[in-house]
Amino acid sequence: MSRQEALAGDSPPPPASAAATPWRLYIGWALAALLGAVWLAAGVIKALEPFDFARQVASFQILPGGPLQAAAAWGLLVAECALGGALIVGYRLRWALAGAGLLTLIFIGALGWVVAAGIPVEDCGCFGSQFKRSPKEALLEDGLMLTITLIAGWLVWQASVSPPTTEGRQAGGRAARWRAGVVALCAAFGLLTPLAFGFPLGGGDWSKVQVSGTQVNVATGERLVALIDTECSHCQESVPKLNAYVGLKDFPPFVALCSNEEWRRIFFIRRFGAKFELGEISKDDFKRLLADGDTPRIVLLRNGKVIAAWNVNPPTPEEARRARARK
Repeated sequence: MSRQEALAGDSPPPPASAAATPWRLYIGWALAALLGAVWLAAGVIKALEPFDFARQVASFQILPGGPLQAAAAWGLLVAECALGGALIVGYRLRWALAGAGLLTLIFIGALGWVVAAGIPVEDCGCFGSQFKRSPKEALLEDGLMLTITLIAGWLVWQASVSPPTTEGRQAGGRAARWRAGVVALCAAFGLLTPLAFGFPLGGGDWSKVQVSGTQVNVATGERLVALIDTECSHCQESVPKLNAYVGLKDFPPFVALCSNEEWRRIFFIRRFGAKFELGEISKDDFKRLLADGDTPRIVLLRNGKVIAAWNVNPPTPEEARRARARK
């Protein structure tokens, strides 16, 4: 193997040539591994919360249509997990760092768009719903990550490695296969884990949903249903529009559903003057039915099947009537 071929592997050298390895490569790899831990953690957390991440991608309002947004969210999960694994084990290190830099730039561009356009995004979604940060906070973090990525890339690019011996080449081949296996496992985790949660499928069948706290049966007849979160500011602001559905003639019965505790539902009704019934469903059903939409999600049902849906902005009664007539 020539010197150029050794460099093309982009991975730390096998033990036989370790003594000839410059300090730049080790420091660059250490920085890359630190970045990899961040990327992998972000991918794993979001893979365990696929519905939440799909909604966060949709909230940026960059991609049109639910299927495209869901596909983008799923692809990002795979990319983050694979990049994280590659950076940690040093597989194709130059390419992995280049990919990490490109993905960071994409995130910076998306966050910059949200800030410049004034889109009301409360959480960037970088580390799932449990670690919330505003787009401006995420921009600063991504700027720091991009800086570290550039430094690590420069160090690795400047490193030179002496040609290994035959024994070193064999050890290097085994190490490369091991690293490739780790990256493949990380990518598979990002690809397959969301399937365990039904992502991005679901959201269309309400016939078996268990509802408590309301007399409205969402599985039969025509119903207008709002999926809300009592802690969601958009839902709180939408109460007057939702109240407008109550008691209308020639209009399907209206009910709101959430997965919040009873005391939160009572407080929501009293605090914001809700005139509609607010029932409860399980957190799993809530996520499945919300799918890649966002709260408040207004759904027009006919015998448990979705015939029209609106996200964030509730339709006027006339818009709901027109959707009902079209179907």
